[in-house]
Amino acid sequence: MNSELPDLDPPSPADEMALRERGQFTSLLLGGGVLIPLGLVVMSMMSGRHLWLTLLNLGGMYGGLWVMFRGWRDERGRLVTLGGWCMAASLALCLVVLSLLS
Repeated sequence: MNSELPDLDPPSPADEMALRERGQFTSLLLGGGVLIPLGLVVMSMMSGRHLWLTLLNLGGMYGGLWVMFRGWRDERGRLVTLGGWCMAASLALCLVVLSLLS
C-alpha cells in the first residue's frame, strides 16, 4: 500500500495562473521549435543559398526537441531545460552565421 496520500487541497489561483503561463510558454517553444527551422529551410531553398546551414539548424532544433520530449516522458526537468537550451543555441548560432555570411 502506498504511504503517500495525494494532495487534496485545491490549488491556489496563483498556482493555477503559474501553471497556465508555463503551459503557454511551453506551447510557444514547441510551436517555434517545429515551425522556425522549417521556415528557414524553405527560405533557403527559395533563395538557393546556405541550405547546408539551415539543414544543420533543423537537426539541432529537432535534436533539442527530442531531448525535451525524453525529459517530459521520463519526468526529468533537467533534460527538458537542456533540450530548450540546445534549441535556443542552435537557432541563435544559425542566425548569427547567416547574418555573417550574407
